[in-house]
Amino acid sequence: MRPIAIVLAVAFSGIAVASPGPQIGMVANWPDSPTIVSGRASFYGEGFTGRKTASGERFHHQTISAASNRFPLGTVVAVRRPLSARCVVVKINDRMGHRSRLIDLSREAAARLGMIDVGVTDVQVVRVPEILIGHEQACILAFMPPVHLRVGAGASAEGEEK
Repeated sequence: MRPIAIVLAVAFSGIAVASPGPQIGMVANWPDSPTIVSGRASFYGEGFTGRKTASGERFHHQTISAASNRFPLGTVVAVRRPLSARCVVVKINDRMGHRSRLIDLSREAAARLGMIDVGVTDVQVVRVPEILIGHEQACILAFMPPVHLRVGAGASAEGEEK
């Protein structure tokens, strides 16, 4: 329901300010593909439970959170292991002391990625767009490029040849 409201708001906002909106056949400014950052991930042990994070929150190993120096505090990111189907969405609420790793995950987030036994592993991280936060498929969708629909010069919107 939320995407429909956004589409309607965008469509009517062009009418309200009397500026022409994009039409079929016009070149539009499409958003860039998501920036996927690759690096190494580790996780916080249970010994960090109760300590204050950089955001002011108290850390608990059973929550889904992470520390990173690459993303602003409060950013929601999707983290996946490259050769695995496992993916987790976490909120950045702390900073890291070391620079050799991309992200430090809470123990619960690490468990969902299946990395408890390996400790440190390769991951890919991407910022989750606001519209996907809370969506059950947010992790998978965040890594997908945006869909670009293009209508050819000899076709109408309905796909019929002119």
